[in-house]
Amino acid sequence: MISELEIKSSIVDACDSETPLLGRGIGLDSVEILALVAGIEKEFDIQVDDDDLTVDLFKDIGTLRAYILQKMVEQKGQEVRR
Repeated sequence: MISELEIKSSIVDACDSETPLLGRGIGLDSVEILALVAGIEKEFDIQVDDDDLTVDLFKDIGTLRAYILQKMVEQKGQEVRR
């Protein structure tokens, strides 16, 4: 996914959970965010709701990571109830 977004390896190497995804952090733009969301949905087999696509979700890597983990837990709960 990193290569698809063409993020420089030096930027990736310097990242931690508090690295912003927008602006001065990784510096993703709106098109790259949509590509990231598509990749996340495919990689983790989750659905990112349109209502969740806010600036707050992409505040930093840790925020997005927590969201992905929560969606995975919710999905597993739905699968168990079936």
